[in-house]
Amino acid sequence: MTDTSTGRDMPKISLRPRLRPANLDTAPRPDPASGSAADTATVAAQFDPTEPLLLGTYGSDSDRRAILRLPNGVVSKVTVGDRLAGDKVLAIAEDFVTVAHRGKLRRFTFPSA
Repeated sequence: MTDTSTGRDMPKISLRPRLRPANLDTAPRPDPASGSAADTATVAAQFDPTEPLLLGTYGSDSDRRAILRLPNGVVSKVTVGDRLAGDKVLAIAEDFVTVAHRGKLRRFTFPSA
């Protein structure tokens, strides 16, 4: 038999799916997020909600960027030279961001547990 739209020969029989193995374990698994491992791995961070919060840094050493949560709740991605609520981003390292704030340097680090 030939498919009229493609001109190709069609198989004479349809392929059957493989049967599920008889020894397949289908027992439900516990939710990993509800176990003690999740409790051990999760730590509540302490931070001042009136200050910017460093959420993460990424990029190469020559083109590093940072993700900050501002006091108003807005999450912002910044790079060196950007303005952040009037402050200028001066440096971004793996674990901190330095900004110029009213003539003084301020450093934002990851929140501590």
